[in-house]
Amino acid sequence: MLPAYLIRAGIDWVRHNEQFQDSNPYSRCEESIKICQQLWEQQIGKADLYLLEPATVAGYWAEFFHAEDPHPDEKEWNEGLIKRSGQYDSFEEWQEWFKQTYAQVYKEDNIWVGVLMTAWAHTHQYEVLYTEDSWEFRPAVSYLPTTEMWRLEPHMNTVAEILQEVWLEEVAAYNLIGFSVDEQSVPYLGKVECLGMDLKKYSIVYPPRAQKERELLDVGGMVADIVVPAGDDWYRHLDNVIFAHDYIDVTALVNRAKYIFGSKRRLLELTVDQGYDEAKIQASAEGWRVSEMEGTPV
Repeated sequence: MLPAYLIRAGIDWVRHNEQFQDSNPYSRCEESIKICQQLWEQQIGKADLYLLEPATVAGYWAEFFHAEDPHPDEKEWNEGLIKRSGQYDSFEEWQEWFKQTYAQVYKEDNIWVGVLMTAWAHTHQYEVLYTEDSWEFRPAVSYLPTTEMWRLEPHMNTVAEILQEVWLEEVAAYNLIGFSVDEQSVPYLGKVECLGMDLKKYSIVYPPRAQKERELLDVGGMVADIVVPAGDDWYRHLDNVIFAHDYIDVTALVNRAKYIFGSKRRLLELTVDQGYDEAKIQASAEGWRVSEMEGTPV
């Protein structure tokens, strides 16, 4: 079972459980931590709370700000947090104001850190991620609504297996043109839409003649773009060709995966002998998908 799916499912169960309807968002986050720990122990094994708890907290508050069916108290908290956090250019200033204003309830725990960071991130076009030892702000990307997650759920394992096979073929294709792909496990529980492909850090090593530093490769992000591309409303939705009538068109899935993966490979191949801007123009002219974001040296 995907760790990210387990966490999102646990959070959704708590949010819609009648026994927690009269509580508050903070209390529901506490319950989500407990439920996700139980689910983890039932489905996966002994839980590492140093990673699972903050990952659950980050997932809970992300859903809080993007919920399709917010509770009345969630709406009230949401409006207040957005109004106040949006007034501060600095997260540290926002955090200090909140600590002083709500000194009677605030305490240094993952839940309060999570809500303050996510509120500020939400109003400043960031998202919040947690790895084993730190909370981080990252540029915001499209969010997968919970209703779309449940549509994807019956197909997760099949789609993940197919994309893993396509990715292994892609690694072989990189090797044929003189590149190599390194991978390293990271203390991160991932996002549902990445189907487990963001649980490792992938980097591309260029051929020696390119004289370039290695570059991070966002394989998880590419998987998300294959399966649940961002729609006109900014949110992610199941691809309407791959999942027409909620069945998997395997041929469409494989073709789209090869196109998305291959587009990145072709762009990197072109940068060996020319600048990034020129490579993007040529790749686009050849019909490949070209993103506005450039690779990141490590």
